[in-house]
Amino acid sequence: MKKKTTVLIAIITILILAAAAWFFGYHNRKSTDNLPSLAAIAQMEEAEVNRIVCGYRRGQLAEVWGSPDESSPMEDIWTIKDNITLTVNYHNNDDKAVICGLSNQ
Repeated sequence: MKKKTTVLIAIITILILAAAAWFFGYHNRKSTDNLPSLAAIAQMEEAEVNRIVCGYRRGQLAEVWGSPDESSPMEDIWTIKDNITLTVNYHNNDDKAVICGLSNQ
């Protein structure tokens, strides 16, 4: 009986750890499902935009927001409503976003 209880507790512990790992991975991965729209980005503070956007790949951003209005090997620029622009800079010759900024034109 004691062996069955130990096995049951071990199985329950493994299931709880697996569920916690899945929950953490689902909510902290850089998935296009977690990327807000450009309109929502325009309403945010720049620090919040950096926290959200940094780490995404160039293709993921283009998939959600469409092609940028201006593009170069190191940055993409999207124009948002009311002449607000979002500039995303990428790591050296890489497609991973490292810093971004909002500006009014």
